[in-house]
Amino acid sequence: MKTLTQQQISADNQFRANMVRITFAFLLTLFGTGLLFSGDAHREGMTTIFSDASEHDFRTTADRQSNDRYRDNFSHNLSDDRSRERIRTRAPDDTPSEEDKIRGKIAYRYSSPVTARFLRATSPQKALAFYRESMNLIDARHLKPTSYQARVNRAVQNLQIAVELSSFRQANRLNYSQSSARRFQADLGRFLKSRSVRNMNDAITIMYGVANIGTRTIRLPSTTVAMEFVYGAVESLDKYSSFIPSEPASRPSASLDSNIVGIGVEIKTHEEGLLVIKPIRNSPAEKAGLKSGDVITSINNRELAGNSLNYAVDLIKGPIGSMLTLSVSRNNRQPVNVRIRRARVRVYSVSDVKMIDSRRGVGYIKLDKFAESSDAEMDEALWKLYREGMQSLVFDLRGNPGGLLTTAISLSNKFLPQGGIVSTRGRNNNDNSSENATYAKTWKIPLVVLVDGNSASASEIFAAAIQDNERGLIVGRKSYGKGTVQTHFPMQSVAGNLKLTTALFYSPNGRKMAGAGVTPDVLVRDVRKGEFVPMKDDRDIEMALRVTNSNELQELASRSSRTR
Repeated sequence: MKTLTQQQISADNQFRANMVRITFAFLLTLFGTGLLFSGDAHREGMTTIFSDASEHDFRTTADRQSNDRYRDNFSHNLSDDRSRERIRTRAPDDTPSEEDKIRGKIAYRYSSPVTARFLRATSPQKALAFYRESMNLIDARHLKPTSYQARVNRAVQNLQIAVELSSFRQANRLNYSQSSARRFQADLGRFLKSRSVRNMNDAITIMYGVANIGTRTIRLPSTTVAMEFVYGAVESLDKYSSFIPSEPASRPSASLDSNIVGIGVEIKTHEEGLLVIKPIRNSPAEKAGLKSGDVITSINNRELAGNSLNYAVDLIKGPIGSMLTLSVSRNNRQPVNVRIRRARVRVYSVSDVKMIDSRRGVGYIKLDKFAESSDAEMDEALWKLYREGMQSLVFDLRGNPGGLLTTAISLSNKFLPQGGIVSTRGRNNNDNSSENATYAKTWKIPLVVLVDGNSASASEIFAAAIQDNERGLIVGRKSYGKGTVQTHFPMQSVAGNLKLTTALFYSPNGRKMAGAGVTPDVLVRDVRKGEFVPMKDDRDIEMALRVTNSNELQELASRSSRTR
């Protein structure tokens, strides 16, 4: 079995929802999520990751507290007014239809300036080469590749929906009538109905036919047709596979980097603009006085209400040291202008460290993501609590979407004296791997791990390793059940990366995580779903404190110490 090294569990993406939380500092690299080239994987021309837990929201930083923010991955990112109105008229708890999900995904894609620039920079010849390259990779490496018929069907469905969206028209600089759009849709349906697709050559023949229909009816660029054939093929596979276009001079990733340029505030969409979840500590936003609950209504005098996050992307862009003006409303009062200077922001993965019961020595650490800096941050946090008299630890992974695999392994190693951590199994030998505990010195304190339905990927690896090795107790609710491995393939034909599901991952005892997740040892009902809950009223924390006082937890820690 191959040992897992320098691999990545990306925190998105798509875990990134209809209410999207994203760090302003990450906006400039929204489509670079979860890509961090390093070590041998980079030299081999690819990076293996455990992707963010979903279809949720292009999960660069994604929601950590409110389940509400995960309901539908793109419905509040739509730039098309009709699509937005259609989704808003549903009851809040209704499950969106499959067509609504596809519509939202396409609207999000074409409202991105990155997509528009990518299309303009890609010739039809390059787009065709990209299609061939992508299909070859899918055929060779995807865990369960779909048929070419399914791939083409999804591509045609995408185009039939896309033609109704204003973001699609704007990105492709098109100006066609509704009757032309309907003719395009009808002609596509008739064209595909009479044809079977058995292989790549058949698919390319269909692509040419679709391009001819597009040119004749709405003057659709053939590059866009080829790109939707790629997107359609990838989207027919599973909800984690995706294509991530790149821009010249852009970094591979900032989502898991601890230092980026921005103003440093976490937000979600709001009917009046953007709702501040919290400013990042020591960030320009915090220094300017922004607080949780503030509503940003405009950026540089551009109104945000009704616009997508991609609209905010371009507004927030700017070099380090430059100024921008936010209009901010607090407690439903009249907005006031706040001037903020863009700066380099350190994004901490450990967001909270404190003693929650000083008398009994119960420490608490909240980890938001498994980032490159998390190992050092955890060491700092653990020693801080130790100096304050920590006798047991509550480790909070609620809402944590994942991150770097190497970090998940190293953090597991801090608490496991021996035993397995994670293994993966795929179609190819290169996708089969295993990892075991190796540290000579570990923390032996009693350990409680908090998880919920938004704990995914690396969070599940850590929690399962602790649970299967009987090192501590898991408290909360069943985790997300991500369970699949994605590999990033840098493309040769175009600037971008194809992310494909290539394997499943398993707990030390051989449990398949995909669709199953981690079931807590102590279940806590979430009666205030979607609300902000102060720690003093947090039922998970209340239960964790009880568990730290239990004989069972003490015995698990004692037994672990004796195994060395």
